[in-house]
Amino acid sequence: MNNIPDLQQINILILIVKHGSFRKAAKELNLSPPSLTSAINNLEEKLGVRLLNRSTRSLSLTAVGEEFLNHIIPVFDDFKNVIDSLNYHKEMPEGIIRINMPRVVLDLFFRGYFLEFKKVYPDITLELYTTDRKVNIIESGFDACIRYAYDIPVDMIAIPFGSKLNLVPVASPEFIKNNGTPVSVKDLVHFRCINRCFPTGEIYRWEFLDTKGSITEIHVKGDLVMDSDVAMIQAAEAGLGIAFVYEHLVLKHLREGKLIHLLPDNNYPAANFCLYYPSRKYIPIPLRTLITWIINMNKSIF
Repeated sequence: MNNIPDLQQINILILIVKHGSFRKAAKELNLSPPSLTSAINNLEEKLGVRLLNRSTRSLSLTAVGEEFLNHIIPVFDDFKNVIDSLNYHKEMPEGIIRINMPRVVLDLFFRGYFLEFKKVYPDITLELYTTDRKVNIIESGFDACIRYAYDIPVDMIAIPFGSKLNLVPVASPEFIKNNGTPVSVKDLVHFRCINRCFPTGEIYRWEFLDTKGSITEIHVKGDLVMDSDVAMIQAAEAGLGIAFVYEHLVLKHLREGKLIHLLPDNNYPAANFCLYYPSRKYIPIPLRTLITWIINMNKSIF
């Protein structure tokens, strides 16, 4: 039957509607926008109906197009799941995993988790995207995200990712020589510090556990504000102030004496990241393989 559309055309339609744009859909598919226009024209011609209302300024589904998508998306998903299930019969699983995470997760865990995973599963394509902003995992087209446990939406399934992480205040020997050393966390307000900012523009208030286990927040002052631990560490090494950074990233600097750990008796309320994904009846084999990998990694941590 010549009027049956091919799966690529259906996938193109789904992505155009998802992004609300031919250009964005073309970028994801690594195709030119004109080729997508041609595909949609061909799809509409085969079906004998108009699926999209489109002009230079707007794009929307027709009533028939909306009805078509409502029926075809479950069928299309079932088709992809059947193809993906063939991975069970392959010696090595293959496919794509798209993961969103804060940039510091890549700095902290790329070598230990993702690099080793790729060595074991070379046929799985890992697409790792970093942003400190919160994302809608479904609308953004990601298979999974990594965030702190307290930032995970309640309707998601989550597993721990890595051990609990500690932040430590550090400064260079030169800075300490010129400015002295804080005796307590409250003394930090009298020192030049390197501030951390969130994507919202909000300045992070440094957190420490007091003797009773409660969290004390300190609003430090400084003339340098950043959202990158790597840059904060470089600034601290240059004597520009006290930085509050992930301990794992400065272990070498501490051993070599390039930085000094200040207030070592005052702990940060350490927390761990989690990998989370939508609650689905069917989990793609590549993602399931990664989940199993992480769970096995966790056995040596928890």
